[in-house]
Order: sequence, then structure tokens, then C-alpha cells
Amino acid sequence: MKKQYIKFIFAALIVLALGSMSIAQDVENIQFPKLNKLNIPDVQKITLKNGMRLYLLKDKSLPVINVSVRVNCGEYLSPAEKIGLASITGTVMRTGGTSKWTGDDLDEALESVGGSVETSIGLTSGNATVNILSEYTDLGLEILAEVLRRPVFEEDKIELAKVGIRSGISRRNDNPQSITFREWSKLIYGSESVYARHTEYATIDAIEKDDLIAFHKTYFQPQNIQMAVWGDFNKKDLLKKIRKYFGDWKKGDQPVPPLPKVDYKFEEGVYYVNKTDVNQTNIVIGHIGGLLTDDDYADRIVMNNIFGGSFASRLFSSIRSREGLAYAVSGSYTSHISYPGIFYAFASTKSETTVKTVKEIIKELKRMQTDAPSDDEMRMGKDGYLNSFVFNFDSKSEVVNRLMNYDFYGLPDDFLSNEKENVEKVTAEDVIAAANRNLRPDALKILVVGKGEDFEMPIDQAGLGTVTNIDITIPTAEEEIDLVITEETLNQGKELLDKAVAASGGLDNYKKVNAVSTKGTMTISTPGGDFEVQIANVEQYPGNSWTKINFMGREIFDVTTEGSGWETDQRTGQVVDKSEESLLKSEKSRNHDQIKIFREADSPSYQAVYSGSGTENGVEVDYLTIADTDGGTVCTFGINKASHVLVSKSFWGETSMGEGKVTVYFDEFKEVAGLTLPIVMTKNLNGQKVSMSSLSEFEINPTISEDIFNKPE
Repeated sequence: MKKQYIKFIFAALIVLALGSMSIAQDVENIQFPKLNKLNIPDVQKITLKNGMRLYLLKDKSLPVINVSVRVNCGEYLSPAEKIGLASITGTVMRTGGTSKWTGDDLDEALESVGGSVETSIGLTSGNATVNILSEYTDLGLEILAEVLRRPVFEEDKIELAKVGIRSGISRRNDNPQSITFREWSKLIYGSESVYARHTEYATIDAIEKDDLIAFHKTYFQPQNIQMAVWGDFNKKDLLKKIRKYFGDWKKGDQPVPPLPKVDYKFEEGVYYVNKTDVNQTNIVIGHIGGLLTDDDYADRIVMNNIFGGSFASRLFSSIRSREGLAYAVSGSYTSHISYPGIFYAFASTKSETTVKTVKEIIKELKRMQTDAPSDDEMRMGKDGYLNSFVFNFDSKSEVVNRLMNYDFYGLPDDFLSNEKENVEKVTAEDVIAAANRNLRPDALKILVVGKGEDFEMPIDQAGLGTVTNIDITIPTAEEEIDLVITEETLNQGKELLDKAVAASGGLDNYKKVNAVSTKGTMTISTPGGDFEVQIANVEQYPGNSWTKINFMGREIFDVTTEGSGWETDQRTGQVVDKSEESLLKSEKSRNHDQIKIFREADSPSYQAVYSGSGTENGVEVDYLTIADTDGGTVCTFGINKASHVLVSKSFWGETSMGEGKVTVYFDEFKEVAGLTLPIVMTKNLNGQKVSMSSLSEFEINPTISEDIFNKPE
């Protein structure tokens, strides 16, 4: 009986297996009906007398009103010496208050009703949005009108916006992929092109409040404004409110300069960025792309999906699945409405397979021009677009904003529907013809970002072409200080230095210092609020340094010895060798050290120069500038005129908020081994508070572990 039962179960399992196989076969052959015709909402277009264009779409599903504004301006209009001007203008229009409300007042008013009003300016347009309950439509529109028409650009908010941008500049070389696509844009459009340029410390520092006011006055005029409104509203009431807040806005007569044309020259080239702290290589290969309005744009959509736009694409199947060279691989011939896009093939591979990956990508690119797509590839190439087409209409926001954009560029309302119909008509012959028309394997630019010493062969010996090295060093905005070095200023400087040394404990006590150990708390200030870290530091003179920061259970190390060092990689959390750039920064930081400077007061390796007087932190001071033997400024101390105690120290440096003039104020002192040394210090960057350090332990000549300056485990 038991055996018969087992046989029955076994037979049942076989039947189920066969049944599941037949089901799988049925799924493969199932015939899907055509999708229902999309009902595209009717958007009403209205133009006010002052030229402001409105796009209205009712949606009673929620008691909410939404507004999206497009402004005919953009970062492309910022002068070359003030890149970032438009972006900062777009930010501070909202954060910097208006003639009626401060920025903080706006925050409170909107938070009290659960609403939001935001502004920004991108490369080719300015934008503003409103989201608010429909019962507060009046408030939302009034705030929007104030922000768009009457911003006052509060100085502290301008500086806050600058701090955020400087912070981004200081970290822009941390992420290899970000480096790759930033430099790739420069190779395609040109490093000075508005489509590829980016902010630098100098361009941000050059921007002043008057620049923001002038930019706003020039471009924020009603004829440059398009406003889309969708949600729960009565058309008559809404138009009355819009005219109330925007109707008296006088039309301007200054035309907005058009976007510049792209002058691209097809030519091959190999470009290399040396990134020594990585074990993977980022590769981009390609050239200029096209426009959405090109006759064969639909053919290129299908071509893209077959080439590198999906998990079943040729690039993915070859580079990842068959060759196992990369986890991340993709390719696309991108297109824009207003200027050409970029054609690229991208892969991230381990350093040792860099050259092989480059050659495999080029092979697949050439194959697009010779090997016609199979039926399966064509189905995949079309379905990738057609099956997601419905998502172009899954929100009222997408519909009305797209229509507003089409209207600006003079495209028909049914542009997207026509695009879909054209994709449905694409044949395999169309795809291969598009590849031959648009792809230029004879004029490829190749960008490689990685650690060249780990490549399977030197990139310049790979037969790819002449290699051009790209320097990604972040330019400093350090100002040249007109330091007057004469016998008189040197004598005054030496006298001032001696007084400062004597006031804080005397040269003999400084000479006895061989090492210092401190522990304490650092409170770091950010635009999002303050946070606290625990910090421990050991300095062994003249050149060894060890720092450990504890933050939310994570240890971050920075160790420097003579000629080498290690630090925690912020991306991976791993301790890595310091780069040459990082070692130079560490050396520069040690040169600012007050104890190190005062230890050498009798036989300095630097020049002590009197550089005037002034006020620091409300205290009258004499300035003592420490200069290197070539006359370059190392740092400047502010020394109390009456007591000769240190009040401040300033230097050009880098903080968590970016690079600029760093000023450290010495707030409290403690006597340690006969020396009066600062234990509470406030650090500012360009006048903005960055951090405050408070030392709880301060030891002179501590017992130091022999292995503390080894690589942290």
C-alpha cells in the first residue's frame, strides 16, 4: 500500500511538472490584445495681456492645487567668470525672502498649512512649484507671486547657498563615475561650453548680491513665464486670483538670448584620468548625439534599446553576460529638444580588464552597423519603449508639464503620440540604416578613468590611439596677499612673535614639547543642522600625525608619517593609502600648527612678518603673518594688542563646507605644562561658522604607542 502511494505521488509530480512546462509554453505564445486608446486630458491654454501663458487642467480627485512654472532663462546665461549665478539666484529667490516676508516667514507660513513653494534654475530653464490644499490657493499664489516678482536676496542666504556649492566642489572628485561623466561632457561639448562647464571656487566667490538682483530683473518678466496649474479649482475663480497677483506685472521688451549652437568636430581621441584610489575603471566611448526632432529619432529609440538600453541588449549580453567584464554596462544615443545630446557606451570594469573592455565595446558598436537585428531583438527594442509608453500619462503633472515644454519649443501637442506611431513602424532595416547614419566608429572619443598602473597593459600601448592626460585638480580660489616683506616688517614681526610666545608660556616650555595628545568634541555646522563627533589627535613633532573621529559608531582615521599616510575612504569606509594630493594637504595643515611655529621662534624655517592691525572677534589685534622662505603666506595670527594672547588664526584651506578663507577663533585657554593653550576653538569659512571644537583632555609629551602611526587595522 505504501509503495503504491509513493508511486502515485511520483506520478502526480511528473504530471505537475509537465503541466507547468505546457503552461510556460502557452505563456510564450499568448496573444495580447492591443492596448486601449489613451484618453489624454484636455489642457486649456490662456495668455494674459502681459504675455504670461497659462495651462489649466482640472483634477477633482484630491482637494489640492499644484502649480509648475517655467521661466525662459538658465545657467547658460551666467557669465563665464560667474558660473553658478543663475543657480544661486534660483535658490535664494525662495530662501532669501521677499519684500513682504523673510525666508523664515515663508517657511512658517507654508508649514502651518502643509504647503510648499520651491524655486530653482537649471541649465536651460528656471522653475517654480507650488503644492498646497485648494482652500489655501490664495496664499499659495500670493507667495509664488512674491517669490517670482519681489525677491530681496538676503545676504546670509546667499552665503549659505555658496557654502553648499563650495562643499560640492571640494568633493567633486570623490566619485569616479561623477568624474567620468563630467569630463565626458567637456570632451563632447568643449570645456568652456555652457553645456559642460561647471562652478569653481573663483566663480562662486565672484558672485555678489547685485548680480542676483540684475539677473532676476533681466529675465523674470511675464512674457518669459509659463504657468501650469492642475488640481481642484474653479476656472473662473482661479483666473481671477492669477490676475490679482500677476496681472499688473508689466511686460518687458528685452529678448532672452538663445541657447548657443554646438560646434562639434568628429575626430578620434583617447583620454585618461589617473585615479589612484580605485580598483575599477570607468570607461565611456562615443561622440555627439542628436535632437528629438530629427527625422530618424524613432529609429534611434529602437537602436538604443538593442544596443545598450536593457538587460537583453547587445552590450549587456556581450560585456557582462558572455565576457563577464563588467557589472554595470549601458549605451545610448541621447537626444535633446534644444541642443544635441551625446552618444555614449559606458562600462565599469576591474582595472585588469580595462583595455579588453574598451575593445569589446567598440566591437559591439561596429556590429550595430553590419548585423541586422533579429526578430527577438526587434521585439525587445520596440517593447522596451511601447510597454512603458503609458507611464508618460500616469500623472496630471507629467501631462501638463510636457505640454508646456512642447509649447515653448513650438512642438505640436501630439508630438509624443506621433513618436509612438513612428516607433511602431520601425523595421530592422531602419535600425541598421540609423546606425550607419548616426554612429561613427571611425571618430570615437574614448575616456578612461582609473588606476593605470593596474591595467593589463599601459593604455598608450593598447593600439587605441594617442593618449591625452586630463588633469582634474580642483583650482584654488586663494587670493594673492600683497604681503610687504622688508627689514622693518620682519623686525616688527619677530618682535610680535616673541611677545606672543612669551605671553603663552615662553620659548623654553615650547622647546620641551615633542608631542601633544588631545581628546574632545567637535560640533559641525551644516545647512541641515549641527551634529557632534568625538575626536582624538596625536601630533609628534616634526612630522607625525594621528587623528581618529568617532561618528555614529563609525571610526574615521587620518594618519600621516614622514612621506606616507593612510585615511578612511568616505565612500567605502576602508582605510586606504593617502594620495600625493592628500599628503600635500596634510603637510600644509601641519604648517599652520601654532605649537610647531612657536617651537621654532628662535631659529624659524619661516618668515615672521608684521602685516598690520585690525579687529577680530571684537578684539583689537596686530597681525603676524607666517610666510615661507619664498614669501608665500602660510597663515596669519591675530594677536591681542594689549595682552599679546592669540585671538585668531586665518589661512586658505579646505573644510567640510568647501575651500576658502578659514578663520579660527580661540575662545578659551588652559594651562598645560607651563603653556597657555586654546581648548575651545570656533572655525569659520568665509565668515560662515563651520565647527566648534572643545578639548576635554590636553597632554604634553604623552606616552605614545609604538604602532600608532602604522596603518590602522
